Amino acid sequence: MEKHLTTAGAVLAVLTAIVGTTIAIETRYAKSADVKAQLGEYYAKQLKLRILEINLKTEPTSADLALRQYLMQELNKETH
Repeated sequence: MEKHLTTAGAVLAVLTAIVGTTIAIETRYAKSADVKAQLGEYYAKQLKLRILEINLKTEPTSADLALRQYLMQELNKETH
């Protein structure tokens, strides 16, 4: 009987460790995904601001227009 209780205790300890590790991994992944989403939003805002800056120029150069086109493509990648 005592041996069965010891085995049951050991199994319970292992299961507790597995569940604890799983929860820790899921929590870390959720935080990582949240941070990644925030960085994506920040990047998209930066792209939009740079595009706006180019749009507001009175006489954009060909380099400005090329940069604007590239930034628009990057923004489309980020939002899709």
